[in-house]
Amino acid sequence: MAHKHYTSGFTLIELMIALTLGLLIVASGLAAFLSSSRSLGLQSGMSELQQNANFGLSLVAHDLRHTNLNTVSAQKINNFVNGSGIIFKKENLPLALQTITNLETELVSLQDRDTDNTTGKSDRITIQYTPETESIINCEGATVGTAVAPASNLVIVQRYYLAASPQQITGEPTAYSLYCDAGSYPKSAPTAIAGLGVHGSNNAQQMMQRVDAFKIRLGVKNPSGQFRYMTINEYIDEMDDIRDACATPIVEDTCAKTYLQVTSMEVGILSRSTGTIGADASLNTQTTFDVAGKDNVTLAGDAAVNKRYLRQAVNQVVAIRNTLGASQ
Repeated sequence: MAHKHYTSGFTLIELMIALTLGLLIVASGLAAFLSSSRSLGLQSGMSELQQNANFGLSLVAHDLRHTNLNTVSAQKINNFVNGSGIIFKKENLPLALQTITNLETELVSLQDRDTDNTTGKSDRITIQYTPETESIINCEGATVGTAVAPASNLVIVQRYYLAASPQQITGEPTAYSLYCDAGSYPKSAPTAIAGLGVHGSNNAQQMMQRVDAFKIRLGVKNPSGQFRYMTINEYIDEMDDIRDACATPIVEDTCAKTYLQVTSMEVGILSRSTGTIGADASLNTQTTFDVAGKDNVTLAGDAAVNKRYLRQAVNQVVAIRNTLGASQ
């Protein structure tokens, strides 16, 4: 009689258990991989955002440190003195330039002037200085000055503002960039600021892309040496009150002793990431930021779209070295 031989193997239940355990292991590994990928993407986006914002703002800060260098303001910066390193009003320019078209509505420092990606508006800052050297490269990347006509005989004017970028991508928030528009006028007998113009009529250089807001705050010192920060409008309003309180007829040398002098600037930008953050968008809930001391800068537009992008407010204080020693 023949004997039956049985071979060992898996039962159906054992096979099902093995398959289930295998699927659980694969699923947990996949979940860990996806989580790591999202984390890496988030960290890469934040790193890119910080590098771009800090690098771009450092370029602006470098330029702003030239403010008031070698001007005729006797190291003072205010909205009444000719040659003030920050141009607030026509009085800060030579008499021959005070009739320039759109001067006080476009070309000077202005608060809440430009549309941006927030519920408010962005500021503008316009500076002037005279270089020490024969030749410089202005914020537009253009060389100014030659051996025959040195830059040290010119007053350089640079205006920083926010405007919509030329290229827009459907489905993204409106892309704004920080621009710098540069011009100059001769120190003697000026008739115009060559190269400076309103939007669309100049060669302004795009300095930073994807900037949702640009804000300026002024560091101001009173005659007693006390220091505080003020917005552009707060400063102009208070200076107008001080001027109105001066005895009439106004003796400029006497009245100027009561002025508030600007000694620094706080520059703030709200920068947006280039790429989206995918599934982590649901965690990206911040909509209000502190930009240059203004703590209620709030995003506008589609909230769901805004959540797809990382944002960071970067602020930097720029001490104006060419006014710190000014006497009252």
